Amino acid sequence: MQSLTRSFSWLITAVLLCFAFVLPAQDMPSIDRFPRPSGPVTKMEFEETTYDFGTVAEGTKVSQIFTFTNTGDEPLVLSDAKGSCGCTVPQWPIEPIMPGESASITVEFNSKGKMGKRMQRITITANTEPPQTFLALTGEVEVQPGADLSIHESTPAESELSPDCFAIFPNPTSEILKLKMEESSLGKPATISIFSKSGQLMARRIIEAIDGTLEFNVAHYPAGTYMANVQIGTGKPETRCFVVVN
Repeated sequence: MQSLTRSFSWLITAVLLCFAFVLPAQDMPSIDRFPRPSGPVTKMEFEETTYDFGTVAEGTKVSQIFTFTNTGDEPLVLSDAKGSCGCTVPQWPIEPIMPGESASITVEFNSKGKMGKRMQRITITANTEPPQTFLALTGEVEVQPGADLSIHESTPAESELSPDCFAIFPNPTSEILKLKMEESSLGKPATISIFSKSGQLMARRIIEAIDGTLEFNVAHYPAGTYMANVQIGTGKPETRCFVVVN
């Protein structure tokens, strides 16, 4: 009888411990780095997501065009595209891509100062689910005899701003635009500017110390494509595109 009672006590203790560890997890924040799109989402399909450029000599610039199609039912808006390092630069369309239409992203990889096997990743952010799509350039860089392999080191001003310094949502938006700042930028001064596609300054806000998510009322903006530009301290400005719908 004592053995049965002892076993029952252990069972109760185990159940209570399970609740003690499981229940707090409901309050844990999402592991997503950026918010999910809160507006209409669509689908984006690429003809290919990886390009093998083979073997090139160090210093060669490799360029590739990735073609994609909006296979969903809503306008597709690419809000950001960034390479895994400064040597990989993507160019993407800022205009919405209508359902059934196709567009392309051009990626250039500068192999100067690089060597060996490479995999350069490009992250595309759009109003899709999931919001990020990944492209890649792969290949090998051969070092030529006598090549100068000195690599430029970023100054504090250049490295102060991470490529992931902020995210914008919802995108598209009809009223409020939110800028979620990365934790590394909290407490730092910043200048946030909103520009129209033609370059007209729509709004500017100078902040002494960033304290989290910033909001801009864009309900009075004409429908179209705009750019949010953020400069933290004296660092390099970063830009994200967004679309206002009425």
